Amino acid sequence: MTVTQVTNYAIIISMIVVALATGIDAALSFYIKRSAELKKPVPQQVMTIDEIAKFVVSEAATLDVSGTEKKVQAVQALLEQAKAEGKPVTETVARGAVQHAYNKGIATQAKADTDGEVAQPLSFIQSEEDAKND
Repeated sequence: MTVTQVTNYAIIISMIVVALATGIDAALSFYIKRSAELKKPVPQQVMTIDEIAKFVVSEAATLDVSGTEKKVQAVQALLEQAKAEGKPVTETVARGAVQHAYNKGIATQAKADTDGEVAQPLSFIQSEEDAKND
């Protein structure tokens, strides 16, 4: 087999992959458009345990209790949410997911601090000078 033949086969295979992907995209687009016309909800993304853990850690951070109590409440919330979604999760896995989400959040915060970026608060209140001009 020569280099030209291998190149030709690679081009043919890549064209087949692109054609299949285009067909799948067209079919999904048609399905979503048709569902919207019939007012049927399109299935939403199912949250993974990591995503749930991220949310429960964020929620626990707002509580006015000790760090240990926050972790306990976050683990409990994760177990309840996983059970509600029908995902079998052990308490050990839940504790690990919560700790991982916490560590990831701390690392992200530390990176933002070292980059020198200062978060600007969103404000929807007019300043006094703007209010005078209205």
